[in-house]
Amino acid sequence: MRMEYAVREGVCVLRPVGRFVTGSDAELVSAKAYVQGAGVQKAVIDMSALAYIDSTGLAFVVELHKAMQARGGQLVLAGANERVREVLRLTRIDDIVCLLEGADEAEAALRGEVLC
Repeated sequence: MRMEYAVREGVCVLRPVGRFVTGSDAELVSAKAYVQGAGVQKAVIDMSALAYIDSTGLAFVVELHKAMQARGGQLVLAGANERVREVLRLTRIDDIVCLLEGADEAEAALRGEVLC
């Protein structure tokens, strides 16, 4: 897995590419450092290029969600395929983190303070 990053108008967008599984430790550490260094309160994980997610990826989502909440902000997930959506549903992460169809929609929601 590799992680792509961008900050657009105060929203950090993380885009994992490939399989978000055990062994992605270096990418996770780098992503956490990037988000912290960007100093943002709002973040989107664009899952459109994510083929699969396991407990390592799920733990990252929960940690980032907690970090955004601690800053008074919010994390939104976007673009998950059916397989990833099912994992998010089974683990009930979709109950605590908003899941939208696309990254553009998620960024707009965060900029407009439209909380899911």
